[in-house]
Amino acid sequence: MHQLTSSNVRSKYQLIDLSVAFSVGMPKYNASWFPEFQVDEVVPESMKGADWKRRFTILSLFAHNGTHVESSDHVFRDGRTMDAIPLDHFFGIPIVVDLRDIPNGQEITQDVLESRIPRDNVGEGHIILLMTSYDDREWGKEGFWDRSPWLSEGAAAYLASLKPVLIGLDFQTEKPGERNFIVHKALTRHGAVLCEYLFQLDKLEYDTLFMALPIKINDVEASPVRAVGIKGVGR
Repeated sequence: MHQLTSSNVRSKYQLIDLSVAFSVGMPKYNASWFPEFQVDEVVPESMKGADWKRRFTILSLFAHNGTHVESSDHVFRDGRTMDAIPLDHFFGIPIVVDLRDIPNGQEITQDVLESRIPRDNVGEGHIILLMTSYDDREWGKEGFWDRSPWLSEGAAAYLASLKPVLIGLDFQTEKPGERNFIVHKALTRHGAVLCEYLFQLDKLEYDTLFMALPIKINDVEASPVRAVGIKGVGR
């Protein structure tokens, strides 16, 4: 039996970063109420003249920007907050659904999803990741929020009926301009967590573990995550 060490674990498994970096000036939804990501520093009075570095950073971030997870509390008055969701709902071997043939600005219908995720092939408690590569192609470009593919309400209801614990997307959840959150409601109605702004899903393979752990914060509806794939786990 081989002893586990950092060295042999790193040589056996490969980490794939599925997240987007937070940075000052990063893209954000075009709404007056949607805050910018900000970084500031605290300099204690006793340290202003110090000749050595000791840095204290304040991060001002919005839980719905960047790669993040959100629960039913985002859209339902009686929804579950993030701290009420079991930690093991945020990792697992995912089912990756290839939707890269769907062009920008087109609805993803229930018929399309039924043909690519047959109900008989999916048991309860899975993680389902929908891959269009839209975020990889378009993030940071003018009009990013205006030309994404989107899920129809029927497609979202079908996904939710498969009873996954987490649904991840690399495109906009709602049709551009939709304000009633009909897809969010359909996806999270039965308790699934939604993970948005994923990247590099095309690098996931059959043996890749998906993980997107939220920050441990009580009584909130969303949290930033560092989503990663860990290749080699299923070998």
